[in-house]
Amino acid sequence: MTRTASAPSDSRPTASGPPAALPDRLTSLTLLLLAALTIMSGATIAPALPAMQAHFADQPNANLLVKLALTIVGLVIAISAPLSGVLADKFGRRPVLLWSLVLYALGGASGLYVQSLGEVLVGRVILGFAVAGTMTAGGALVNDLFSGPARGKFLSQQAAFTSFGGAVLLPLGGLLAGVGWRAPFGIYLISLLLIPLVLRLPKGVPGGVIPTEAAEKPRWLAVALVYFLALAYMVVFYLMPAQGPFLLQALGAKPAATGLLLGTFTLIAALTSLGYSRFAGRFDPRRVAALGMLLLASGWGLVSVAHSIPAVLVGLIVAGLGGGLVFPNLYTWLADLTPAAWRGRITAGMSSAVFLGQFLSPLVLAAPAAHPARGFVWGSLGIAVIGGALLALSVIRPKVA
Repeated sequence: MTRTASAPSDSRPTASGPPAALPDRLTSLTLLLLAALTIMSGATIAPALPAMQAHFADQPNANLLVKLALTIVGLVIAISAPLSGVLADKFGRRPVLLWSLVLYALGGASGLYVQSLGEVLVGRVILGFAVAGTMTAGGALVNDLFSGPARGKFLSQQAAFTSFGGAVLLPLGGLLAGVGWRAPFGIYLISLLLIPLVLRLPKGVPGGVIPTEAAEKPRWLAVALVYFLALAYMVVFYLMPAQGPFLLQALGAKPAATGLLLGTFTLIAALTSLGYSRFAGRFDPRRVAALGMLLLASGWGLVSVAHSIPAVLVGLIVAGLGGGLVFPNLYTWLADLTPAAWRGRITAGMSSAVFLGQFLSPLVLAAPAAHPARGFVWGSLGIAVIGGALLALSVIRPKVA
């Protein structure tokens, strides 16, 4: 899996010529915290959904609307991310981040005071716009500030940080949900604490791009391939949160055990991303991403034939090993393909692909109630074929990226 081309340097080019130093630790921490806002958008209120449904039981279609409050955020992100990318490239990363943080608090915390499910959904739509902004502008800023092996290392650390965030926020949301269904919405106000940190970030205006870079056009076919891989991978990866609880229930797992198993899957992915960060830049990101997909396929294959909870756990561990490798390397590959002047827009396209895949997962791989493992069967076969094709592509055409 070793890369055939020489690795870029750890520093980034600037308009003035000499390479600039890597960001300081506070800047890196700010970028990590911005990434954690993405996982917060859904994980925070998930444990409160049953209590919310009971509270609004007298409203029409409450069962559907409460579930929509969780999933609509991803759909809004998928639709609005391209606009955020255009704004980030035109006006700079920092202004988009600041407005997004304000909207994040406004929309996210709306559940503290709204009186109807319709108002809850409006708040969730606002939150979706905000997450699209933080993902897109934050991702573009990572590409602005890091390059070469340093970028791959940071992206792996970012993936690990996000996964660890999910492992913390799910239990925290559960504790607050015990106080009342509104309480978890207060966590979204944390975004306001990031405003002072974002104010010290570079604005990242396109005017700072070297003229030759501004004229460079993206390699759209390769970019589209990365988008497709991210979407397909997310459709399969999201099987566990979307359908896993039903499969585990059929095997006799209690709700507490289900939460523990899902947490184990997330933790393994986080540890894998963190461990791989030490080796980022040494291998072709396409081959490592392909390896991650094949591991996920193997894990889901084990889950699909499991007849006991321990057997499912083995499959989750294998799948988690793959889950920690794919996204850091797809993002690294995409960054290598992206001219500086297009970073906001191309990062936005990746955000759309990821969240569209999450939204489509339960639709594309729907499993009948009588056969809860079927989605994992088709998912493992599909992602195995895609991973194998990507591995073959990296061997046959080593200079595509």
